[in-house]
Amino acid sequence: MLRFLLLGLPLVTLELAAGAFVQDLLGWGAAGGVSGSGRLSELALEALALTGLFLLVQGRGGSWWGDGLLTAGVAWVFRGALTVLTLARATDLATEPWVDQGYAWLALYAVGGLTLGLLARRFSVSRTEGRPIVQPGGPGVEF
Repeated sequence: MLRFLLLGLPLVTLELAAGAFVQDLLGWGAAGGVSGSGRLSELALEALALTGLFLLVQGRGGSWWGDGLLTAGVAWVFRGALTVLTLARATDLATEPWVDQGYAWLALYAVGGLTLGLLARRFSVSRTEGRPIVQPGGPGVEF
């Protein structure tokens, strides 16, 4: 698990940073925002949240790639679609830049989720790691 976290967190942060750089380079998304070390710490926090979410949904997607895409979908709903809907309802700002940015983040989250899935498969990270297996009918367990 430690190797997974030590490799996964910087790698996902790097992927998110590269994606944000490409978005800024192509002019997608909303203008302005955080830059410099503030942007890096924002992306590191987002990578930590994506990794934590992956560990929560791991084993529910059916396979390593299913876990990664499920993580990306859940994260995108809260980062992409929910943000756009909230901004569109709360303000009179144009939603087009936010929609473009939301779709770009869907692709970034998919890449990050698939990366985490591959790393979890490579390092054999499982949901039951470190937990004792309770057998039916064991001591203190009644069925």
